This record gives sequence, C-alpha cells and structure tokens, in this order.
Amino acid sequence: MTDRIQLTDGSPVPADRSHTEIDPKTGMQKGYVVLSPEERAKGFVKPVRRSYVHAKCGTLTTMGRSLAETYARDPNFYSGTFCCGCGTHFGLDEFTWEDGEPMDTSQQEAWLAEKRVTEARQKEERRLRRIAELRAELASLELGPECTCIAAVSDAPHADWCLAKTSTT
Repeated sequence: MTDRIQLTDGSPVPADRSHTEIDPKTGMQKGYVVLSPEERAKGFVKPVRRSYVHAKCGTLTTMGRSLAETYARDPNFYSGTFCCGCGTHFGLDEFTWEDGEPMDTSQQEAWLAEKRVTEARQKEERRLRRIAELRAELASLELGPECTCIAAVSDAPHADWCLAKTSTT
C-alpha cells in the first residue's frame, strides 16, 4: 500500500507519522498524505473539486490539486480536513463541497435524494408557470386586442365578463 501513497510534496510517508505534526502558526500539518500520481491517474469516481465550506464558520477553503484528486479517486480516503477560517482540522461531517454535497460520504446519498426531490419540484413549478403563460397568451389571442385583461386566464367569471364586454362594444 505504501507505493500507492505519498506526501503532497512527493516524498514518502514517514513511518513515525512526523508529517502529522501541527505548525502552530498555520494550524496545518507538516505534510499531507495523498494517493500517488499513478493511483490518481486510474480515474475518478467523483468530480475533482478543490473548494469546500465549513458549516460552522462558513469559510471557503481551497485545497491543492493532489489532495482534490485524492478525494475524487477515493472519497473515503480521508476522515477529516482543514478549515482555513478556524485554523484547525475537523471531521468531514462538518464540511460540504461548494455545490452543497456533503464531504462525508455517509451523508451523500440522503443529500442526493433530497436534491432530486427539490429539482423535480422546481421543474414542475417551471412547467406550471409555462402553462399559465401559454394560457394567458392564448386567452389574449382569443379575446383580441380590445381586451387586455390578464386576469381572464385564472378567473373564469371575469373571463366571461371580458368576453361579453368585447362582444358588446
């Protein structure tokens, strides 16, 4: 497995885990483990996304390409990530990608299901608005230029009044 991983600078992962030491000035580790370029070159199961949001502070953090490609190749590779706003590491359950998808893979299925329901509802709302627009256009064509009443589409008694009014003038 060690040939599959390396640090972001390309060096081997130290057996003594010294790369996990925290720099007190930045709050970041001395080095971060990523999949090797060869492993990442095998393809991605998720999109390569570099920026994510910390739910608690709202800060957008952008990571380096090799880290982003490691997430995309193996979404379960990491259990936490760094927030540049808070200056420390947290579990993935506290972060979402810029598009709102949770970084924590255990939350992604529920998020996707909710997203699909929302998109279906929005699509139906757009469809109904378009139908109303077309009905309004049809009504104005049927009533002719004498009647400019927009309410004729949704208010049937008023539509009858408009029709009666235009036919008596």
